[in-house]
Amino acid sequence: MKIEPRRLLELLAVARHGSISGAAEAVNMSQPALSQSIALLEREVGVKVLERGRQGARLNDFGDALVFYAQALESLLGRAGEEIRMRSLGLEGTLAIGITPVSAVQLVPRCIEALLRESPNIGISIVDGLDHEITEMLRTRQLDLLVRRLGIATHFPDIEEEALFEVDWSLITAPDHPLASRGTVRLSDLKDVQWVLPAGGSAFRQQMEQVFMSSGFDWPDRGISTNSILAIKSMVMRAGCVSIISPRLVEVEAAAGRLRVIPLEGLGPLRPVGLIWRRGEKLSPIAARFAKILRTLAQEETDIRASDLAAP
Repeated sequence: MKIEPRRLLELLAVARHGSISGAAEAVNMSQPALSQSIALLEREVGVKVLERGRQGARLNDFGDALVFYAQALESLLGRAGEEIRMRSLGLEGTLAIGITPVSAVQLVPRCIEALLRESPNIGISIVDGLDHEITEMLRTRQLDLLVRRLGIATHFPDIEEEALFEVDWSLITAPDHPLASRGTVRLSDLKDVQWVLPAGGSAFRQQMEQVFMSSGFDWPDRGISTNSILAIKSMVMRAGCVSIISPRLVEVEAAAGRLRVIPLEGLGPLRPVGLIWRRGEKLSPIAARFAKILRTLAQEETDIRASDLAAP
């Protein structure tokens, strides 16, 4: 089966605009010409991709399936154009990385620092988003790699995962909070606290829900939900809230005495942070160098952590 790429992009326009007329205007075609192009696409794939009726044209399941690849094609062409533009400016190439807050602390910045020492003439873009958002951006080729938690978000057969390091978790409070003097705490000690916790959409929220459930507690109704790490820190410091978070994310505030980090008992480690890429595709030379450096740094950090735990 051979599909004309241009027709996929025209189908994508129909999906976005919800009608042949709107799509035709967007791609600067007449409606009859666009209708003919869609008909040729249907002939190429051997099935109908639009359901036509009095209300206009609507994508069916086959059309929706093709739109995923149309989005990937659009992203690929856009990135190809950006690559050429960057090279024309004297740069070696580009790298696009998706991250979540826990991966943005320490390891990824250190990796980028090392990569830029090796290859100073590259352009790097970093997208900080919810797990499902950056995963979709990877699948549609808007990103080269992801560094985020593994094992929580929906598994897709077209992506590959590799664990890099584990992240533990702690309770954080303000220094003057009643719990701040505790050496350790358990969830059972936290029934009456004012929570600020991750909102829906993140892998961390999904795992936190599982932790509460497995510990016999409902998800707290009394609390604040946000996916802003800055907001979580601020609410803990200023509003008397508590939260569960990776100690990595509050190292600066804890060192300055603005937050108190209290180990949580009985929860175990968080799921690992890992590297994610598209299955069966060779990484670009720049992405491959980034991945190699990241693996080295993650192993060094794991070895240091193991040594600290083994120390008397």
